[in-house]
Amino acid sequence: MGVGEAAGVSVAPPRDLVAAVPNACLVCGGELGPSPLDGLRRCVDCGFVTADTDLDASDFMTLYGADYFHGSEYLDYVEERESLRLNFARRMPVLEALAGGLQGKSLLEIGCAYGFFLELARERGIDARGIDIAADGVRYAQETLGVRAEAGDYLALQTDPVELIAMWDTVEHLPRPDLFLGKAAADLRPGGLVAITTGDIGSLNARLRGRRWRMIHPPTHLHYFSTATMTRLLARFGLEVVHLSHPGVSRRLHSILHIVVVHRLGAAWLNRIASRTLPNLALTLNLHDVMFVVAQKRSNATGGKG
Repeated sequence: MGVGEAAGVSVAPPRDLVAAVPNACLVCGGELGPSPLDGLRRCVDCGFVTADTDLDASDFMTLYGADYFHGSEYLDYVEERESLRLNFARRMPVLEALAGGLQGKSLLEIGCAYGFFLELARERGIDARGIDIAADGVRYAQETLGVRAEAGDYLALQTDPVELIAMWDTVEHLPRPDLFLGKAAADLRPGGLVAITTGDIGSLNARLRGRRWRMIHPPTHLHYFSTATMTRLLARFGLEVVHLSHPGVSRRLHSILHIVVVHRLGAAWLNRIASRTLPNLALTLNLHDVMFVVAQKRSNATGGKG
């Protein structure tokens, strides 16, 4: 995520996107009480966990500046392209099975960043487009990859109904993921699918690690869903969970070497030798603390903001 200029279009602060995190639970409307984890609050009714912070428009714009993908959250997002595509590709069979095939299907990616998933989707014959407030990423997606991406606020986007919506590692960043999911439900055709990945705070690893769990780092990660709270929020908008799993996260060896050898050690020459001599293996680690959820819009659901 980030903000700036893309394709000559000025990106204004997204009005609804930067709305303050509500005092009530955004999953069930219950009371947010103290959490045993410092800096977080927990719903006394459903157990949803959220950051104890006030995020205004200027804070949000600062958080997702141009350096977010290069040195802040990521050392070099573009260098992660192969690894990211590998993880995206491993989700495709699930989507293909649930959608009855992907060829020619219409897809919208919310939070498309640099367009790597859109590139993969296009290769699979999907009619894909994306939106993100990260203008630098959108420019790369447009100019380097040639995919259909635009910079802007999804909540203000006017679009025809689509068959698939993807939100990869996005909902935890949004002050109001409930508004996004409500609009996503409205933008889906009946029977359409929304696919989401995010951390699972109810997982064993998250519970064992507590405040040291790697996913807890507000203010960029604001919300922490369990499978139960995610399922409940989706159900509010007529979205029924039809797939839920905890896949591993894969990275290409060359990408790992680039980060360690170039960014950590400053030895670009050694990285060049290693990349020529070592196979670019896929290495997978699964801590079972990232959920992959696919929900289907019920035929009688209309979506909305809830």
